[in-house]
Amino acid sequence: MDPLTAIGIATTCYEIGAKMIEVCETWKEADREVQERVVIIESCWDRTKRQVDFMLRLTSIMDDDQRRVMDDLLAQLNRSLSLAIDIIETVIRRDSLTRPSLLSFGSRAKKASWVWKKSALDDIMRDLERWQRRFDPSWFLLMKIASPVVDSELARARAADGRRQGPATVTENPLTVAAGLRNVLSPNLDQARSLILPNSPMEWLVIPFSDAKAARRVSGSDTRWYIVDTIEVGPAARARDVSRDVRLLATKLAQADPLAFGLLNCKGVMAIPRRTPYADPNASPDAGSPQHLGLPSPPPYPRSPSPSQRDFSHFQFVFRIPDGMEVLQSLRHLLLNSDEHISLSQKMRIARELAKAVNYVHTFAFVHKNIRPESVLCFEDPDGSRSNVFLVGFDAFRAADAGTMMAGDMSWDRNVYRHPLRQGDDPADRYRMQHDIYSLGVCLLEIGIWESFVEYTSENETPPGGKQLAKFGKSYYQFQAWMKEKSATGGRQGSTTFLDSLAFKLKDYLVELAHTRLPPRMGEQYARVVLSCLTCLDDDNEDFAGLEDSASDDVVAVHFIETVMKLLDGISV
Repeated sequence: MDPLTAIGIATTCYEIGAKMIEVCETWKEADREVQERVVIIESCWDRTKRQVDFMLRLTSIMDDDQRRVMDDLLAQLNRSLSLAIDIIETVIRRDSLTRPSLLSFGSRAKKASWVWKKSALDDIMRDLERWQRRFDPSWFLLMKIASPVVDSELARARAADGRRQGPATVTENPLTVAAGLRNVLSPNLDQARSLILPNSPMEWLVIPFSDAKAARRVSGSDTRWYIVDTIEVGPAARARDVSRDVRLLATKLAQADPLAFGLLNCKGVMAIPRRTPYADPNASPDAGSPQHLGLPSPPPYPRSPSPSQRDFSHFQFVFRIPDGMEVLQSLRHLLLNSDEHISLSQKMRIARELAKAVNYVHTFAFVHKNIRPESVLCFEDPDGSRSNVFLVGFDAFRAADAGTMMAGDMSWDRNVYRHPLRQGDDPADRYRMQHDIYSLGVCLLEIGIWESFVEYTSENETPPGGKQLAKFGKSYYQFQAWMKEKSATGGRQGSTTFLDSLAFKLKDYLVELAHTRLPPRMGEQYARVVLSCLTCLDDDNEDFAGLEDSASDDVVAVHFIETVMKLLDGISV
């Protein structure tokens, strides 16, 4: 579709949207709940218009894939708005047909009218929010286009948007967030200096079965709780590269809108030199603390090392906790401890938000390398009315264009989430975005069947004060039984070692689980998403077909948005 046609469709959308808002305005005299819904729809439509306006000004510099995706999204918006008008007109007709002829029925008819309006507005909000979820990933991907046109149009749009106040959230300030994202895609390391935090004693809270911990300062005025994600600098690691990537990622995540990106906003990083004593995060909890989970406070830290210092033991990302989110647990904890009959809507919410977070890690030009339930935090507000999922566990991350250490290990609890070519002590393939997509597929499979692939030792099986350790469990032994049943001996074609054979058999086993156990539980479309992720590097994969090893990260991202995120959002529950 050429730019003029796109503008024509957008103009039609604007006309329909204006009609929708005009009618909704007349409903503001209704009860409070109707008024609240009208305000939300007005805000959503205002944001949509600003983003579409900006997108249209970039059509001339989009590549064919991006233009095709945007054309499809505009057509979807047109359908959603047309449906909104139909819903509104149905309510208006019903309202006029049921007006009472007797005054005594007036209050009952008025109450019925409010109910119809609330229901109609709920349907409209749901459709607009679903469209926005599909639009945002492709819209933010436009910020990666290397063209001065993007910068000039952002400057122009933000100048017109300058009257807007408030925090830089996607809901209120989408162009401000987009500009911040573009600004940090190729940051100068000097930008990260303000994010180097002073090392100070912390009170720690263990998050069961998580790669991250909660912490707050022991002294000072800031008593808020934060999420702390630790990045170890192993003896074999290239310390200079790790230090650079840590500062780059911190700079980028400082621009993250948590609710929009599924990534917590970064307050800063504490760089811990090797010579500095610090509290062991695996030490036994201090039973005397009020929380009964807090770790002993570490001894005082010396002055923070400068960003140029290289002899670090580890880095600690300090992430802000979103307002109102107080109930916290890891996805692994949920899988191990919640009822197997967890609602389908909750499973779909976790799946969608996890896929969103993986997408935005890639938009920020990083690969995660550690996507598993221990790296996923699930937050709820106190009354359980709102929940969100965030991806942490950046222990092995690196910049997407950087080299890879080609290092691994033999642990089941990690290898079950790794592509066969990334398993073992000496992985056969360099890490790329598709390997994150494979790991996501394993997590989505686990969420779909709601069965933890990893189990942990109980308190009785660990030394006093020791950390619970991952162990072989039900899923591992089911895999062993499956191999025995298949009488699988020798390696697959192209594999030369026992590990190659075992790794690919594990992948085959997971693919079979997705074929057999997912459709009855989650439906055919969810199963297709999982299978697409698990086979994203296979030659016969239909959704990622034609992607060569040299395919750019942005091309991979477009395919991911179209085949994974779009399909997940299209599932109705």
